[in-house]
Amino acid sequence: MDNEEPIKRGPGRPRVEDRMNPEWYNIVIDAGRQGKHITDFLITLGISWDTHHALLKRNKRYSEAFNEYNKLCEQWWYERAYDAMASGESNKFNQRLWTIIMKNKFKGNWQDENKVDITTKGDKLNPSENTIQVEIIRKTLGDEGTQQG
Repeated sequence: MDNEEPIKRGPGRPRVEDRMNPEWYNIVIDAGRQGKHITDFLITLGISWDTHHALLKRNKRYSEAFNEYNKLCEQWWYERAYDAMASGESNKFNQRLWTIIMKNKFKGNWQDENKVDITTKGDKLNPSENTIQVEIIRKTLGDEGTQQG
């Protein structure tokens, strides 16, 4: 299915793709090149989060543009940190804020931890079958399920 040419549709409400600014692709890509938040191009295009998610599912070109936006945006943010370190100006760079932005905006690529369940393989613990495992977890977390310090 090629979504670059408009599909002739019958009567009814036109799809948002048919009403969007014809420069929508360049708007999305430019936002990525400038490291802007997604809301910047959503507002410029006049589309909601729901419409954005619907377009990602049904419009291949929009989905590809959004993937390219993410790559360009991540690169822009990475370059800010790289430039600060390379120039010796890292004391003027808010590394904590940058880290938070990277972890939240680019979750798939920037993580500190991996959650691994080595005792149950994802299954729930049954106390009658797994008494040793339950006791270890109770000693670590306490009876209330909170970590003991």
